[in-house]
Amino acid sequence: MSRALLEIQHLDKHFGGLHVLKDINISVAQGEIVGILGPNGAGKTTLFNLITGFIPADEGHVSFRGHSLRKMKSNAIVGLGVARTFQLCRPFVGLTVLENVLVGSLGPRVKSDDLGQRAMDLLDQVGLLAKAHTPSELLSYGDLRRLEIARALATDPELLLLDEPFAGLGSSEIEALSTLIRQLHKEQKLTILLIEHRLREFMQLVSRVVAIDFGEVIAEGSPVDIVNNPRVIEAYIGKQNPLSPSHDA
Repeated sequence: MSRALLEIQHLDKHFGGLHVLKDINISVAQGEIVGILGPNGAGKTTLFNLITGFIPADEGHVSFRGHSLRKMKSNAIVGLGVARTFQLCRPFVGLTVLENVLVGSLGPRVKSDDLGQRAMDLLDQVGLLAKAHTPSELLSYGDLRRLEIARALATDPELLLLDEPFAGLGSSEIEALSTLIRQLHKEQKLTILLIEHRLREFMQLVSRVVAIDFGEVIAEGSPVDIVNNPRVIEAYIGKQNPLSPSHDA
């Protein structure tokens, strides 16, 4: 396994009296696709928010390539090579699809003599080239998901955090987006951290799973290990065949 790219150690977060994350320890090696699994309310998105500087941790440390992210602002973290998407698509309303991607290209990591052509190439990569000059607010939900990824890629990340990229998509859209994620991992050597509730697609994409419930890591291992783990199965009690690879949650 390659050296660790992301290290999370003893991470804790409270919101008032609610203990959302409890002593989280996760290591992500360069080149991995790691999945974060857990029922609603487990603390998955809060973990992403802590990694990317949107909210501060109460205790613990997050480091990327040995650089502590603990007190860094989100824009500085992007400058190190960490980008993310969101559960809810958040385009820059009033800007075209191309302009949305160009905004992501303004960071210090991007070295290009032609930012416009670079942005068009990214749109071509995610399947949105024909809609480059469309106002972003006119996009379908599936296209907004693609725009989120293109805008994140525009920052030239090494680590890409995807927060439920398949939410609200149909089967054909999910298949196409899964193919894109695999290409990004293989061809651009991106390390990917993924949250997703569509379990069949999730298990097919990731090489390793970290399962969280009530803010605690309850299991870690390969997809096969996780679907057979009693603690993980217990966390999903009440759902029909919740961890079957053929189940869509």
